Amino acid sequence: MSRRLNGVNERLRTLLLPTLVLCTFVGFTITAFLSTLLVDLAESFKVSIGTASELVLISSITGLIVGVAMSAISINFKHRSLFLIGISVFAIGTFGFFLAQTFAILVFSQFLVAAGSTIISIMTYALIGDQFPLEKRGWAIGLLVSGGMAAFIIVAPLSGLIAGLAGWRSVLFWFIIPLSLVCVALSLICIPSNQPKLDPSSQSLYVQAYKRIFLCKSTVACLIGTTLVSFISVVPMYAVSFYRTADSVSPIVGGVFSSIAGAGAVVGGIVGGRLVNRFGRKPLAVIFYFVSGVTCILFTFIPIIGVSVAVWALAAATGTLGMAGLTSLTLEQVPTFRASMMSINGSFQNVGMALGAIIGGLVLNSFHNNFQLLMTILGSFGASAAIVLFLFTNDPYKSSFRAKTPKP
Repeated sequence: MSRRLNGVNERLRTLLLPTLVLCTFVGFTITAFLSTLLVDLAESFKVSIGTASELVLISSITGLIVGVAMSAISINFKHRSLFLIGISVFAIGTFGFFLAQTFAILVFSQFLVAAGSTIISIMTYALIGDQFPLEKRGWAIGLLVSGGMAAFIIVAPLSGLIAGLAGWRSVLFWFIIPLSLVCVALSLICIPSNQPKLDPSSQSLYVQAYKRIFLCKSTVACLIGTTLVSFISVVPMYAVSFYRTADSVSPIVGGVFSSIAGAGAVVGGIVGGRLVNRFGRKPLAVIFYFVSGVTCILFTFIPIIGVSVAVWALAAATGTLGMAGLTSLTLEQVPTFRASMMSINGSFQNVGMALGAIIGGLVLNSFHNNFQLLMTILGSFGASAAIVLFLFTNDPYKSSFRAKTPKP
């Protein structure tokens, strides 16, 4: 009987990473959906594109609040339980999107979606730290990054196609909601409940966690770098709207453009996961985030639409390469309190996204949908993160991997 149970547990463990990748994918479906159909939602609820884009701001503010709360909650509660709460809240939010009849209800639904996706993201990386050895974490993180970006390959064109045939609510009813429920079921089965125990000391665990996070120069630099690169995380939300307003492309064509950029992002995440241990977490983040920031600026200034989309895809690919490096670097800064570290990191990420969304709404509303000015601002912030990461961060496992490399 025990052998049979061990065999079942081992099979379930092999499904852990695929389950986390699928849940990460689902967490990005609403973002891909909004980026493709933002114009349609604005028309449906009779608001401007700039106002509709403030859904990103709602998401960021929610993520900020939830991230701060999770930094404390994750110390005393099982990561499995928190993950299940996150995926369930996300699923409820997708139902809200489908049923929304007013923009206010849509905003509340976005709050639920953002809260759920934030918890999913934090607990996913905590589970990677709990369940995978150091040498496999980089590859796992690369797959998670690619899984999230795959939403732009699949959901973006699918949203444009289905919305063109049956309206934007059909995208939710036929695809996003069912997939969310599948993720809830898989999470119940495949997410393990075991996790490393924290050793109590004379100090409160909360005090220990916050001291280790905020009194280390490298850790704080990772958080600041995360904030800055998060400005370019909102670029996909505006990119399709840029092509739809500047070049009058249809939702279907806009979705295809988004899927091309998403393909670049998926490739970047996979390659980044492979390069983390060989190339180093810090160099990967510094080099490729700088390139991503610059190319985010350039693609809106290129008059040939095919070349412009190719440069956007390059920006997406280098962005996920940098993301694989920075996420891996951040995850290893405070190994004892990974969940708290990734919670705080998520909050700083949402600060950047919130500021990016605020800037996006102000620029588009004040300068008559001037996407070139908007991308110049967002891309500049993203590129500046490379300077912060280069000057102030430290990779705690840099020397250990080099030591394992045999000399010729």
